[in-house]
Amino acid sequence: MAITTKKLWELFETEWLMMRQNPGGESPYLQGCLLGFAGTINILEAVDPGTKTGIVKIKAGNGAVQSRTVNFSAANPAALSPSAAAPALNNAGFTGCAFSVDPDTSRLKLAPSNPAVKWIQIYGDAAGALNFGGCRCAEGKGCYIWPSFDGDIKSVAETEQWTEETIIQNDSPLGTPVKYTVPGRRSGTQIVAVDRLHSYAAKQMINGGKRLSGDIDQPEVYEPPSAADNEARRVDVFTFSRVLDKHENSIGNETFILERMYIGCVGKMIQTGGAGSMKDSGYTLTAASYTGDDGKERASPRESSCTQAQWEALQMSDILVTDWENA
Repeated sequence: MAITTKKLWELFETEWLMMRQNPGGESPYLQGCLLGFAGTINILEAVDPGTKTGIVKIKAGNGAVQSRTVNFSAANPAALSPSAAAPALNNAGFTGCAFSVDPDTSRLKLAPSNPAVKWIQIYGDAAGALNFGGCRCAEGKGCYIWPSFDGDIKSVAETEQWTEETIIQNDSPLGTPVKYTVPGRRSGTQIVAVDRLHSYAAKQMINGGKRLSGDIDQPEVYEPPSAADNEARRVDVFTFSRVLDKHENSIGNETFILERMYIGCVGKMIQTGGAGSMKDSGYTLTAASYTGDDGKERASPRESSCTQAQWEALQMSDILVTDWENA
């Protein structure tokens, strides 16, 4: 779509999503793959102690969620290496994707078979133990999208951070002082999102901590991180708003959908509200700079203006999963 100078109006954001970054601080969306652990790890806590099997769920692009039982018994789950984990996972029979060892980092790698697929997701206790999404056992369930696409977002406020200007002054007693001013520079971006949804998954993505699955006899438990827990937790955030160019508009005939992409966000999530009311979840996040496809440093957010047809072609509703446990 050509750049235009005609009058435009923008609605507030109505959808947003988050996704954990790969270990090492890289964006799965930009890398086009998911990275897991390196070296040798013990995943016995995340698999059945008798059969040495674990459930892993994968969604490649807008394909269906695939749930498979992975047998790690021959791979030695007590001392698992990426080169042993990849064949065990491939033998489970996932389609549209493949596991391997990343040649650049020696990490376990999951990539879609079709390079055109932009989103690939993995979920489960075993996926978290394999370090996908920078997780550990019970400290995340892998690298997947957490969406709020049903009108539950209340507000998104963006603040650009600027360094103060520098003024160098020569205080002369004989006349007017000489000044030299260096203007401030843009140093980053902070976003504050307020959402109606309650989610342990979202809280763990931002704040960390442990999330222990429950069953018919035991409740689900979330334990916040301790002061000594300094593990890096970074997420990529995408927000979406609608831009209009007419005085009379209706849903579906917007000029374009504006996507803002914030890479490598860190921050905190807190819940707010008063007695007798519903609680809101507030996310205060600062986006980092990142390396683009051209190898140059980039700043967040990158804004992409999608026509209605381009937005429909993304098929976001088919990519999002609202209930991974029962998918």
